[in-house]
Formats: sequence, structure tokens, C-alpha cells
Amino acid sequence: MIKKIKNFLKKISLIERLVIKLDNLNERRVFVKEQLAKLENGRKILDAGCGSQQFKPFMSHLDYKAQDFKKYTIDEKKMIGDKQGLTSAEGYKYGCLDYVGDIWDIYEKEETFDAILCTEVFEHIPYPIETLKEFSRLLKPNGKLILTAPSNCLRHMDPYFFYSGFSDRWFNKFLDDSGFEIELIEPVGDYYSWLGVEMARTAMSHSIWSKIILFPAFLYYFSKKKTEESADTLCMGYHIVASKK
Repeated sequence: MIKKIKNFLKKISLIERLVIKLDNLNERRVFVKEQLAKLENGRKILDAGCGSQQFKPFMSHLDYKAQDFKKYTIDEKKMIGDKQGLTSAEGYKYGCLDYVGDIWDIYEKEETFDAILCTEVFEHIPYPIETLKEFSRLLKPNGKLILTAPSNCLRHMDPYFFYSGFSDRWFNKFLDDSGFEIELIEPVGDYYSWLGVEMARTAMSHSIWSKIILFPAFLYYFSKKKTEESADTLCMGYHIVASKK
């Protein structure tokens, strides 16, 4: 009986590891929470492109302000594996906003904020370079920008989907051009984990035969270790911390 319980717990642990690796939101949540915890109590922060404000619970010690354009409702184009999209009757739910409008043109005076958080928004912005310049305008000297963005992603939140991702070279150039100094830039996932996720997506959204055929390939990619080369070849996105010069 004890042996059966131990085996069950091992299976649960494996499932948990699998879920974490298949959804990079888990890794992003850890990163954002750690970076927000480093900010001093009472500092004024802008949650730019905040959407549903999923990270707001991590900012109770800060003077929180939220911004979004509040136009997205449901996906206009159907994607493989998307069980909501056009079938979603309720639409997207936004949190309470302090600023409603374009993220590259926020109605607020310069050097207002001590920090800006922007997570998985840049692929939905038609003017990402102008947005970085706007963040620089709004931040106080030495203010922090906590940013996450995809390097390679599928269509989502259509019709507000303009880029499939940004490279580390893009951030190195345009953050510097916009008056930022990068303190941290780390890749999320790699070539092998991306392939593993797509194997799983295909298997889950197609017939039982696809699950049987793709399972060995999924196990192969899932078991591969991340290396510097595999991350430089392809990754899911980047976690970035930068300060205004």
C-alpha cells in the first residue's frame, strides 16, 4: 500500500513538472513576483497593457496604476487548439483602469513612475519602438522597467496581433536607443521545449491517432536539456529588467 502511494506521488510530481514546462506563464509568474518584491514600499508603478491585471496581487506594497486600450473582446480568427476564440460569448475581462488609450501615448506627465511593468504586450502593439520611448518618458531617472515579451508565438488576441516575437538583439538595440540600460535579459524556453509544446498542442487538438503517433516525439523533446545553443536557436520569449539612464 505504501509503495502504491509513493508511486502515485511520483506521478503527480511528474505531471506538475510537465504542466510547468508546457506553460511558460508559470515561469513568468515567478520572475514577475521576484522583481516586484524588490521594489520599495510605496513606489509608484504603472501596469502597462495590464489586461485582466493578473499580477496586481503581487503589488499590494506599491502605489498601483493600470493602463490598457480596452478594445479587445474575442479572437476574430480561429486558431488550432483554441477552444474559446469565436465561441467566447462573454469576451475578455479587463480590470479597473486608471488610463484608457494607446500604450505609446499615455496621458500623464513625464517622470511620474518609479517602475513600469509590461508583460506579453509588445506583440499586440503596432508601434513597439515608440512604446519604449514613452516608457522612458514616464519613468523617473533610474526607474525600473520590468518587461516580458515573446520571441516566438502563435496568433492570439486577434485582430490585435502584429508581431510573432522579438529577438534579444531587438531589445539590446531599441532599449539602448530609448534611454535604458539592460540589467537582465534571460531567454524563456528553448528550441526543444518549443517543439515539445507544439507536439502537445497538435496531439491535444487532433485525433487519438495523432496522440499515439506524436507521443514518442513529445517525450524526446521534453527530455532534452536546455543549452545556450538551443536557447539562442529559438526560445519562447525573454524576461527583461532595465533601468532608465
